[in-house]
Amino acid sequence: MEISYFREFVVLADTRNYWAAAERLFIGESSLSKHIKTLEKTLGAPLFARTSRKVELTEFGKLMLPYAQSVAKLQYEYEAAAYRYLNQESVALNIATIPVIAHYNITDSLVQFQLNHPNVPVNIQEDDTLVVREMLLEHKCDIAIFRDSTAYLEHDPDKESRIVKVPYCTDRLVAVLPYDHPLAEEKEIRLPQLATEYFALIRPGTMPYDLCMRVCKESGFTPQVLFTSHNLEAILDMVRKGSCVSLLFQHHVTFPHNIPTMPDMPGPFAVVPISPEIQTTVCLAYRKGEKLSIPANHFLDYCKMTAPN
Repeated sequence: MEISYFREFVVLADTRNYWAAAERLFIGESSLSKHIKTLEKTLGAPLFARTSRKVELTEFGKLMLPYAQSVAKLQYEYEAAAYRYLNQESVALNIATIPVIAHYNITDSLVQFQLNHPNVPVNIQEDDTLVVREMLLEHKCDIAIFRDSTAYLEHDPDKESRIVKVPYCTDRLVAVLPYDHPLAEEKEIRLPQLATEYFALIRPGTMPYDLCMRVCKESGFTPQVLFTSHNLEAILDMVRKGSCVSLLFQHHVTFPHNIPTMPDMPGPFAVVPISPEIQTTVCLAYRKGEKLSIPANHFLDYCKMTAPN
């Protein structure tokens, strides 16, 4: 039995789906199934209860999972040590990402990766979701980090079939209001309630701008956009000073910002969820059918460890 079967067990336990696990592991579903059966035979009991749609851990599987995670971690560590020793000069890891990686703890993954792979140059380029996805398809990066939504983004089936998306975390649209706004104390806001407001939004030509314009129009109004910027601090400062409201993603405003609070303000602004919820998923992606380098695989592992709950 291969020690790598333990990592396959861990990935399958995480995805609960043979197809998704096989995609992440770069092996066929039939091979993965055979490996899991071999592992179960070696350990002496089933690890998964299989249904037509997904697999669930058995009680025995839950018992074995921490041990498998330890074995997989050990394998990762000795492979990393060997790679560092044998590759003193290494090919760079190229990442294309939306410009909010700090908001989703991805900078923590980068720091950890660079500490453990000091000889691997890391090149990061920031741009909008649709540009980042094109960079991935055009082999201009190894890994892409972008925002995805089946409900609010138009997808090209051909392009979608050429990439593998690993969900990293979800985020939702929120209304950002001056602290003394009449709606600031509401538990949730429906978009039509903001129809007469002036808006500050992330700049045109980006996925967040297009999404905000689309959902407002679907709610019966065209937003009056007073200010746009690529700079979140500038948008939030405009809101704080009472000149407009904004629609941003929740992680945009929960991350610490260098925005001063006035002495008589309980906070710089109010954040209220939109109802019904408008949700997106931040994904890590790579090209289907192309095996990732060891550094790229390790970076994905770091991201998994730092993903927001």
